[in-house]
Amino acid sequence: MSQSAPTTLLQWHPELVRGKWTFKHTNVGGRPRIDTELEALIVRLARENPRMGYDKIQGELLKLGFKVDPTTVRNIMRRHHPSPAPRRSHS
Repeated sequence: MSQSAPTTLLQWHPELVRGKWTFKHTNVGGRPRIDTELEALIVRLARENPRMGYDKIQGELLKLGFKVDPTTVRNIMRRHHPSPAPRRSHS
């Protein structure tokens, strides 16, 4: 082994580490976002049917062919700020 081998290692290592932290990661993980049209449909169902809760809305979406968890419906409704089912009124 030559005398320059450790020097070479010390030269390329910082560049390798720098490249790791500046590389753009395309997949950051997590669950993919729900489609905006489906989100709009959930908000519309919640506003037009004030007595429907998360489970009922999820059931109606299932009839339309959309498989969505009731927790997802709840999260979407929280983002759009409609009141919970017993307190919503016709607008």
